[in-house]
Amino acid sequence: MGNFANERDLIVQNNLPAYRWKIRRIRTANDKKLRRMEKEYKRVYNQIRDLGYEDLNPPIQRGYKRLFVLTEETKYSKQADFYQELLDKINTIRYSPHKTFKEKKRRIGKWKYKVRNEQALQEFDSWTFHDNKKFTAEEKKLFYRVEYYDFSLKGYRAKYVFFEPWRFALRVKLNIITKVQIKDFELEKYRDELSDYLDQDKNRRRLVKTVYGSNTYSWKKVINERENKKKYNYNSFINVPLHMVEEIYKEEKDLIWKFD
Repeated sequence: MGNFANERDLIVQNNLPAYRWKIRRIRTANDKKLRRMEKEYKRVYNQIRDLGYEDLNPPIQRGYKRLFVLTEETKYSKQADFYQELLDKINTIRYSPHKTFKEKKRRIGKWKYKVRNEQALQEFDSWTFHDNKKFTAEEKKLFYRVEYYDFSLKGYRAKYVFFEPWRFALRVKLNIITKVQIKDFELEKYRDELSDYLDQDKNRRRLVKTVYGSNTYSWKKVINERENKKKYNYNSFINVPLHMVEEIYKEEKDLIWKFD
């Protein structure tokens, strides 16, 4: 239309759509297209995942796996089946191409091996632990409650830990692959095309804003978290008078002398 002085009169007289109305329709159509493509991506992703597996003949080995198994004492006890069922629910598995489970990293021109983090049994939150489908009443008796402060959620949380870990031992085994997932290259190609379009910066930002709202990220929240981080650091002697600290120290000292 151009920047004419009588542009508004021309729009009214000829019943033409306004420029802002056109832009709004274009943005709405683009938002609907992104939502439609995201739903299509989820549908294709689930379709690929549900294709199932087929047997691999012959089986192959791919690295090693480390997991918990029953100890010899527990394995030949009367409650072996009970602890094996419990272990299947709380076991953790780690994979590595090396039998020693060491990661090779470069440090100042030299290659060094670093051992991975220690492996432990699963710990469950309150919602998962109290789910009746997860544990039986007898299995729940073997866990104890631990409260801790969660810095990410800014509050105290509870977790349930198994108090007989000595019944299980870590073992390293061969990672034998007997099944492979069924492939559909046409579906995977279509999924990758959708993913490439949705993962563009402008499309992903717009999709997040329309789906989850504009307040998903705020720089003010980050600054407030940094400023208030000090008050969440636990110190048992904050706001405690000096004479009470002295009394606690003397009591602990007396206990040490008694046990010695």
